[in-house]
Amino acid sequence: MKSVLLRDIDLDLPYKENKTFIEELINKQGMEEKDATPLDYDMNWREKRINFRDEMRCIVGLYLHYLGEFRTQETKKIIINCVENINTNKIHTFDGFTEVEVEFEYGAYKKLDNEEKKKLLLEKLFEGVIKVAGTYEWDIPMLKLAYQSVIESNYKYEYVWKQKASPSRKYTAEIFCQHEIDKYVATMIIKTRDTNELVKSEILFVERPHELAFVQHLGNLKWISNTEVILLNKYNKKKKWLVSID
Repeated sequence: MKSVLLRDIDLDLPYKENKTFIEELINKQGMEEKDATPLDYDMNWREKRINFRDEMRCIVGLYLHYLGEFRTQETKKIIINCVENINTNKIHTFDGFTEVEVEFEYGAYKKLDNEEKKKLLLEKLFEGVIKVAGTYEWDIPMLKLAYQSVIESNYKYEYVWKQKASPSRKYTAEIFCQHEIDKYVATMIIKTRDTNELVKSEILFVERPHELAFVQHLGNLKWISNTEVILLNKYNKKKKWLVSID
Protein backbone atom coordinates (compact mmCIF):
# COMPACT_ATOMS: atom_id res chain seq x y z
CA MET A 1 0.00 0.00 0.00
CA LYS A 2 1.27 3.46 -0.91
CA SER A 3 2.09 5.69 2.06
CA VAL A 4 0.66 9.19 2.45
CA LEU A 5 2.12 12.26 4.11
CA LEU A 6 0.47 13.42 7.32
CA ARG A 7 -0.25 16.97 6.18
CA ASP A 8 -2.32 18.43 8.98
CA ILE A 9 -3.70 18.00 12.47
CA ASP A 10 -6.83 19.81 13.55
CA LEU A 11 -8.30 20.41 16.98
CA ASP A 12 -12.00 21.08 16.74
CA LEU A 13 -14.78 22.02 19.14
CA PRO A 14 -17.84 20.04 18.01
CA TYR A 15 -21.18 21.73 18.49
CA LYS A 16 -22.88 21.15 21.83
CA GLU A 17 -26.53 22.14 21.93
CA ASN A 18 -27.81 24.64 24.50
CA LYS A 19 -30.98 22.70 25.19
CA THR A 20 -32.47 25.40 27.44
CA PHE A 21 -32.03 28.04 24.75
CA ILE A 22 -33.53 25.77 22.08
CA GLU A 23 -36.52 24.90 24.27
CA GLU A 24 -37.18 28.59 24.92
CA LEU A 25 -37.20 29.29 21.19
CA ILE A 26 -39.63 26.42 20.65
CA ASN A 27 -41.95 27.21 23.56
CA LYS A 28 -41.90 31.01 23.58
CA GLN A 29 -41.41 31.83 19.91
CA GLY A 30 -43.12 28.84 18.36
CA MET A 31 -40.08 27.81 16.36
CA GLU A 32 -39.56 24.28 15.15
CA GLU A 33 -36.52 22.43 16.46
CA LYS A 34 -34.96 22.24 12.98
CA ASP A 35 -34.96 26.05 12.90
CA ALA A 36 -34.08 26.64 16.56
CA THR A 37 -30.98 24.45 16.53
CA PRO A 38 -29.11 26.33 13.75
CA LEU A 39 -29.96 29.60 15.52
CA ASP A 40 -28.52 28.23 18.74
CA TYR A 41 -25.33 27.31 16.90
CA ASP A 42 -25.03 30.77 15.33
CA MET A 43 -25.70 32.65 18.56
CA ASN A 44 -24.05 30.45 21.19
CA TRP A 45 -21.41 28.29 19.55
CA ARG A 46 -20.15 29.54 16.20
CA GLU A 47 -17.91 32.34 17.50
CA LYS A 48 -16.56 30.12 20.28
CA ARG A 49 -15.61 27.46 17.75
CA ILE A 50 -13.96 29.93 15.34
CA ASN A 51 -11.88 31.47 18.14
CA PHE A 52 -10.76 28.06 19.34
CA ARG A 53 -9.79 26.97 15.84
CA ASP A 54 -7.78 30.19 15.42
CA GLU A 55 -5.98 29.74 18.72
CA MET A 56 -4.92 26.13 18.20
CA ARG A 57 -3.20 26.71 14.84
CA CYS A 58 0.08 28.04 16.29
CA ILE A 59 0.65 24.85 18.31
CA VAL A 60 -0.43 22.62 15.43
CA GLY A 61 1.96 24.46 13.09
CA LEU A 62 4.83 24.23 15.56
CA TYR A 63 4.26 20.52 16.19
CA LEU A 64 4.09 19.72 12.47
CA HIS A 65 7.24 21.79 11.92
CA TYR A 66 9.20 19.59 14.31
CA LEU A 67 7.52 16.40 13.12
CA GLY A 68 8.63 16.99 9.55
CA GLU A 69 7.68 14.43 6.90
CA PHE A 70 5.70 11.73 8.69
CA ARG A 71 4.21 9.08 6.42
CA THR A 72 1.45 6.64 7.25
CA GLN A 73 -0.62 4.03 5.45
CA GLU A 74 -3.88 5.45 6.75
CA THR A 75 -4.31 9.20 6.91
CA LYS A 76 -3.29 12.63 5.65
CA LYS A 77 -5.11 14.56 8.38
CA ILE A 78 -6.01 13.92 12.02
CA ILE A 79 -9.08 15.67 13.39
CA ILE A 80 -9.05 15.75 17.20
CA ASN A 81 -12.54 16.49 18.52
CA CYS A 82 -12.33 18.17 21.93
CA VAL A 83 -15.44 17.13 23.87
CA GLU A 84 -16.63 17.34 27.48
CA ASN A 85 -17.46 13.64 27.57
CA ILE A 86 -15.93 11.08 25.24
CA ASN A 87 -18.63 9.33 23.22
CA THR A 88 -16.38 6.70 21.69
CA ASN A 89 -12.79 5.51 21.92
CA LYS A 90 -12.91 4.17 18.39
CA ILE A 91 -10.71 5.75 15.75
CA HIS A 92 -12.62 6.56 12.56
CA THR A 93 -10.76 6.94 9.26
CA PHE A 94 -12.42 7.69 5.95
CA ASP A 95 -10.88 8.87 2.69
CA GLY A 96 -7.61 9.88 4.37
CA PHE A 97 -9.18 11.75 7.30
CA THR A 98 -8.98 10.32 10.83
CA GLU A 99 -11.18 11.43 13.73
CA VAL A 100 -10.52 10.88 17.42
CA GLU A 101 -12.00 12.29 20.63
CA VAL A 102 -10.22 13.71 23.66
CA GLU A 103 -11.75 15.03 26.87
CA PHE A 104 -11.67 18.81 27.05
CA GLU A 105 -13.35 21.43 29.24
CA TYR A 106 -13.71 24.62 27.24
CA GLY A 107 -14.82 26.73 30.21
CA ALA A 108 -11.60 25.95 32.09
CA TYR A 109 -9.54 26.51 28.93
CA LYS A 110 -10.97 30.02 28.42
CA LYS A 111 -9.81 31.08 31.89
CA LEU A 112 -6.17 30.33 31.10
CA ASP A 113 -3.67 32.91 29.89
CA ASN A 114 -2.17 32.48 26.43
CA GLU A 115 0.91 30.56 27.57
CA GLU A 116 -1.15 28.12 29.62
CA LYS A 117 -3.53 27.68 26.69
CA LYS A 118 -0.60 26.70 24.48
CA LYS A 119 0.49 24.06 26.98
CA LEU A 120 -3.00 22.58 27.22
CA LEU A 121 -3.44 22.59 23.44
CA LEU A 122 -0.18 20.69 23.01
CA GLU A 123 -1.24 18.11 25.61
CA LYS A 124 -4.59 17.54 23.88
CA LEU A 125 -2.97 17.44 20.45
CA PHE A 126 -0.46 14.84 21.62
CA GLU A 127 -3.13 12.83 23.44
CA GLY A 128 -5.15 12.58 20.25
CA VAL A 129 -2.14 11.78 18.06
CA ILE A 130 -0.96 9.02 20.41
CA LYS A 131 -4.43 7.45 20.41
CA VAL A 132 -4.30 7.24 16.62
CA ALA A 133 -0.67 6.08 16.65
CA GLY A 134 -1.48 3.28 19.06
CA THR A 135 -4.30 2.05 16.86
CA TYR A 136 -2.26 2.06 13.66
CA GLU A 137 1.12 1.12 15.18
CA TRP A 138 2.94 4.24 14.06
CA ASP A 139 6.48 5.28 15.00
CA ILE A 140 5.73 6.74 18.45
CA PRO A 141 9.30 7.91 19.25
CA MET A 142 9.13 10.35 16.31
CA LEU A 143 5.82 11.72 17.59
CA LYS A 144 7.23 12.10 21.11
CA LEU A 145 10.33 13.87 19.81
CA ALA A 146 8.20 16.50 18.06
CA TYR A 147 6.16 16.94 21.25
CA GLN A 148 9.31 17.44 23.33
CA SER A 149 10.75 19.85 20.77
CA VAL A 150 7.69 22.11 21.08
CA ILE A 151 8.22 22.26 24.85
CA GLU A 152 11.95 22.95 24.45
CA SER A 153 11.15 25.78 22.01
CA ASN A 154 9.13 27.41 24.81
CA TYR A 155 6.05 27.11 22.57
CA LYS A 156 7.32 29.88 20.27
CA TYR A 157 6.59 29.51 16.57
CA GLU A 158 8.84 32.02 14.80
CA TYR A 159 10.47 31.64 11.40
CA VAL A 160 11.78 33.41 8.30
CA TRP A 161 9.29 32.88 5.49
CA LYS A 162 11.45 34.18 2.65
CA GLN A 163 14.72 36.05 2.02
CA LYS A 164 15.89 37.99 -1.04
CA ALA A 165 19.02 40.00 -1.84
CA SER A 166 18.78 43.49 -3.34
CA PRO A 167 19.82 44.02 -7.00
CA SER A 168 23.04 45.68 -5.79
CA ARG A 169 23.70 42.65 -3.52
CA LYS A 170 24.26 45.14 -0.71
CA TYR A 171 21.16 44.27 1.37
CA THR A 172 19.05 41.27 2.25
CA ALA A 173 15.34 41.53 2.99
CA GLU A 174 13.48 38.84 4.90
CA ILE A 175 9.93 38.29 6.12
CA PHE A 176 10.08 37.28 9.78
CA CYS A 177 6.86 35.64 11.01
CA GLN A 178 5.59 35.20 14.55
CA HIS A 179 2.64 32.84 14.85
CA GLU A 180 1.03 33.48 18.22
CA ILE A 181 -2.12 32.09 19.78
CA ASP A 182 -4.04 35.33 19.23
CA LYS A 183 -2.33 36.88 16.19
CA TYR A 184 0.05 36.39 13.29
CA VAL A 185 2.67 39.10 12.81
CA ALA A 186 4.80 39.52 9.68
CA THR A 187 7.79 41.88 9.86
CA MET A 188 10.09 43.07 7.08
CA ILE A 189 13.71 42.96 8.25
CA ILE A 190 16.47 44.46 6.09
CA LYS A 191 20.15 43.82 6.85
CA THR A 192 23.49 44.47 5.18
CA ARG A 193 24.75 41.34 3.41
CA ASP A 194 28.40 41.69 4.39
CA THR A 195 28.05 42.52 8.11
CA ASN A 196 24.48 41.36 8.83
CA GLU A 197 23.83 44.75 10.43
CA LEU A 198 20.17 45.66 10.92
CA VAL A 199 19.12 48.47 8.59
CA LYS A 200 15.37 48.48 9.05
CA SER A 201 12.62 46.51 10.77
CA GLU A 202 8.99 47.25 9.99
CA ILE A 203 5.80 45.34 10.86
CA LEU A 204 3.86 44.73 7.65
CA PHE A 205 0.65 43.23 8.96
CA VAL A 206 -1.02 41.69 11.99
CA GLU A 207 -3.61 39.08 11.07
CA ARG A 208 -5.83 36.37 12.53
CA PRO A 209 -3.68 33.38 13.52
CA HIS A 210 -5.31 31.01 11.04
CA GLU A 211 -3.74 30.08 7.70
CA LEU A 212 -6.96 30.98 5.90
CA ALA A 213 -6.37 34.57 6.98
CA PHE A 214 -2.61 35.11 6.73
CA VAL A 215 -1.27 32.79 4.01
CA GLN A 216 -2.88 34.88 1.28
CA HIS A 217 -0.64 37.81 2.20
CA LEU A 218 2.54 35.78 1.69
CA GLY A 219 2.69 35.94 -2.08
CA ASN A 220 6.06 37.22 -3.27
CA LEU A 221 8.99 39.20 -1.91
CA LYS A 222 10.43 41.53 -4.53
CA TRP A 223 12.98 44.34 -4.70
CA ILE A 224 11.79 47.12 -7.04
CA SER A 225 14.99 49.16 -6.67
CA ASN A 226 18.23 49.02 -4.68
CA THR A 227 16.49 50.64 -1.72
CA GLU A 228 12.81 49.55 -2.00
CA VAL A 229 11.32 46.12 -1.42
CA ILE A 230 7.70 44.96 -1.47
CA LEU A 231 5.66 42.03 -0.24
CA LEU A 232 2.85 41.14 -2.63
CA ASN A 233 -0.41 39.48 -1.69
CA LYS A 234 -0.74 36.01 -3.24
CA TYR A 235 -4.12 36.59 -4.87
CA ASN A 236 -4.55 40.35 -5.01
CA LYS A 237 -1.55 41.89 -6.76
CA LYS A 238 -2.81 45.37 -5.94
CA LYS A 239 -2.41 44.62 -2.25
CA LYS A 240 1.21 45.09 -1.25
CA TRP A 241 3.47 46.38 1.48
CA LEU A 242 6.41 48.57 0.53
CA VAL A 243 9.44 49.25 2.73
CA SER A 244 12.08 51.79 1.77
CA ILE A 245 15.54 52.07 3.27
CA ASP A 246 15.69 55.80 2.53
